[in-house]
Amino acid sequence: MRTTLSTFLATGLFSLFTATAQEKEEGFIYLFDGTSLDSWTSARVLDGGESAFSINKEEKTLHVYAGKEANSKQETDVLNTKKEYSHYILKLEYKWLEKRFAPRTDWDRDAGLLFHVHGDLKKIWPLCLEMQIGESPGDKPNARGSAGRFHSGDLFVLGKDLRVDTKGKDKYFHPEGKKRTGRSYPTKLGKEKPKGEWNEMEIRVRGSEKATFIFNGEVVHEITNFTQKDKNGNTVPLAKGRIGLQAEWAELMYRNIRIKELKPE
Repeated sequence: MRTTLSTFLATGLFSLFTATAQEKEEGFIYLFDGTSLDSWTSARVLDGGESAFSINKEEKTLHVYAGKEANSKQETDVLNTKKEYSHYILKLEYKWLEKRFAPRTDWDRDAGLLFHVHGDLKKIWPLCLEMQIGESPGDKPNARGSAGRFHSGDLFVLGKDLRVDTKGKDKYFHPEGKKRTGRSYPTKLGKEKPKGEWNEMEIRVRGSEKATFIFNGEVVHEITNFTQKDKNGNTVPLAKGRIGLQAEWAELMYRNIRIKELKPE
């Protein structure tokens, strides 16, 4: 059974989020608990189209491209929270399913966890920072086209005026490497579980100061000093934004999306 995001937005049939006793003790609340999307907006729906995201009530998951024919032409989408966040821990799980779609029927599967999303929410892709979700192994070299690399834990910075600092060695993230200021940077760390199994993702965000990427229990990337340009062209901190999930021509599911807001240090 699945219900489209468009239907939920149109009818307002939402339910309150709940949390297990353990998550309540830890201070987490659900952004998606398997039944409701009232805290989210789809870029495609905002632009008058159909979302790539739907709810699978039986599995209590977000299903991307549910029911679409394999190899058919599909559109990308991004699902953003309505609320902005600054200091928090976010956890979720994802798993790949079988289907891929045109124009990327033979590419490595690709999606993304976005944070500090801002600007035009109809835009695909919005201004943001991204923890990559992808099935490429960490030692795969980057390339163009169907040979491209999409490795869970890689950093992408979406926006020509956005910058972050990280540490690198031999062109990959390394916690003891040299400081590097820029936009995007890969990591060799992290190993994805076989297709069809659930992977665990976590980001720990401290405003504009730091974000730590954790994949299947392993720290795989860390970035600091997030900046953007203001309307006068001045460099200013990028300290908050929405959280987003990508749909990018590969069938997958997301579940147990939960957040714990933190007090600024």
